[in-house]
Amino acid sequence: MSGRSGIAKLSRTVADDLRRRLEDGEWSPSERLPGEHELAAHYGVSRATVRTALRAVDARGLTVTLHGLGTFATVATRAVAADLHRLESISATIVRLDRQPGASFRTIAIRDATAREAAALDLVSGAPVLSTRREITADGEIVAYSHETIPRHVLAEDFDLLTVSGSLFGLLDAHGAYATSALTAIHASTGDEIGWGDEAPDALYVLLEQTHFDAKNRAVAFSRTWFIEGRFQFNLVRVR
Repeated sequence: MSGRSGIAKLSRTVADDLRRRLEDGEWSPSERLPGEHELAAHYGVSRATVRTALRAVDARGLTVTLHGLGTFATVATRAVAADLHRLESISATIVRLDRQPGASFRTIAIRDATAREAAALDLVSGAPVLSTRREITADGEIVAYSHETIPRHVLAEDFDLLTVSGSLFGLLDAHGAYATSALTAIHASTGDEIGWGDEAPDALYVLLEQTHFDAKNRAVAFSRTWFIEGRFQFNLVRVR
């Protein structure tokens, strides 16, 4: 085994154990992990190996490392966890946490924009939009319900509804409308109509209502996504 491959194997071993400890709840969300020196002594490896392992754990959304302050736990459950600072598709978040994403579309249609959608997307009233409604799963379990609206002019002239699949960001990327930022409003929500009637009547949701913008500050999508409480959680590390 070469030195480089040996170091990579050690860092994966450390990362896997840290992940296990985090998911077992050894550190509470926002609690600081031991420093690199202490972790290196605990695992009997170099600080460089620990640093590589911490980057891998960070990439899974289980921790966040703040320069000069340390590494903080963000999750202690098997719920899908997303960092509110990070703009990425739900599918990408699920994959990053080593779970299998899935999506089932209830509706895919071209229709006139509602007044609310037109205002969010800076469209004239009744402008054509692509409208989708879907349920999103992680390892086969539903974690969210989402309604998305994309201006028709953002998509290619020969756009075919049959090509819609996967993530919202993936569709935008395929049409050169890469979303770089989002204006996001967060609400608590409940209601029988949210989960197509399939969820418990008293189910609780976190609603993210977002307008997505490309690098030219052009509104390219409007989405309303209801994340099921306990199955999908959002983390935000705050420091003083």
